[in-house]
Amino acid sequence: MPWINIKPENLGGGRQQKKPSAKLYESGQFVLNHAAVAMLGDPPRVSVQIDPDTLRIRLAPATPTDNGAFALAGGGNAQHRLGLKAVAGKWPQMVGEYTVQRIASGIECRPAADDE
Repeated sequence: MPWINIKPENLGGGRQQKKPSAKLYESGQFVLNHAAVAMLGDPPRVSVQIDPDTLRIRLAPATPTDNGAFALAGGGNAQHRLGLKAVAGKWPQMVGEYTVQRIASGIECRPAADDE
């Protein structure tokens, strides 16, 4: 008997990327959706800067040899995450949801309430 080609019944476009967003939890876990990481170029490591006065977080791609860079865990079906426990502990006002915008060096996360 010859081989029979089987095609998927659902030929839709699959999952659509959502609007880039991020969230810092009280535990210090910082979660980025796939659209936000795509804006960074999907790097394995990122450097992080914060501005507690304006509640902003900046991320830029880093090389694997950069000291002080964070590894991005997750990916695939899971959101990307990194640990910012010291930030959540020292600046609890930074805990919350963020929108993400591209900047020259990477992305900037701003409180979601600022953009409404």
